Amino acid sequence: MNIECNMLYNFELQMAGIILFSAMIAGGIAIWYRRRRALSEGEDGVRDASENL
Repeated sequence: MNIECNMLYNFELQMAGIILFSAMIAGGIAIWYRRRRALSEGEDGVRDASENL
C-alpha cells in the first residue's frame, strides 16, 4: 500500500511540474511577444519623429 501511495505522489508531483513548466513557457512567450511588439512600435515612432523634422 505504501508503494502505491508513493507512486501516486510522484505522479502528482510530475503532473504539477509539467503544468507549471508549461505555464512558465507560455508566460515567457507572452512577455517576449509584448516586448517585441513594443520595440517595433517604438521604432515606428522614432521614424515618424525623424520624418517630421
